[in-house]
Amino acid sequence: MMNKKVKTKIQNFCKLVSVFISIFVVSPAYASDWLLCGNLSQIDVNNGCQIPNYPSGRYEYAISYNTNEPLPVVCSSWNVGLRIYNKQPYMVLSDNPSAGMSYGGFIFYRGTQASDDATATCSSGEWRHRYWRLTQNNAIQTDFYGSNGCYGAELPVYCRARKEASTNNILNFEQKRLALLADSSLLKSNR
Repeated sequence: MMNKKVKTKIQNFCKLVSVFISIFVVSPAYASDWLLCGNLSQIDVNNGCQIPNYPSGRYEYAISYNTNEPLPVVCSSWNVGLRIYNKQPYMVLSDNPSAGMSYGGFIFYRGTQASDDATATCSSGEWRHRYWRLTQNNAIQTDFYGSNGCYGAELPVYCRARKEASTNNILNFEQKRLALLADSSLLKSNR
């Protein structure tokens, strides 16, 4: 019969090994889990599509919009302004799926030359929202369904370390994630 103290230490060791295996051995599609890192109002036209302390070169961003899970987004600029939109399309115009659906998503923009741009018409930190969809000719259409207008200042933005991020960056990110866990007992020693 194994001593209870030894058994507990073995169990804690196994938990710790499991964490390290998930970080270093298993090769998931991405380097880290999503971590809440800010909100949309923190991404400004003047800071280059980035959230302070989470540079876009080291972190990928996601927004949970029309879904419960974070959807990876792209923040891009083209001459003037910023646009943030979902990378992978999802079903839109799907209130009655038997009548048809389209692939599409959301876009938030600010500082562009659009007549309804958020910079001129919305309060500080807000973005202009629109839905987009792919047409039969694979063109993107944004004037089909409307908009939520000025929106998004408090919309949560999630981050995760990019796959190509350095090992130290992944470790720091993993430490932040573990610190947020309600039960981080596997990091505590049993004495």
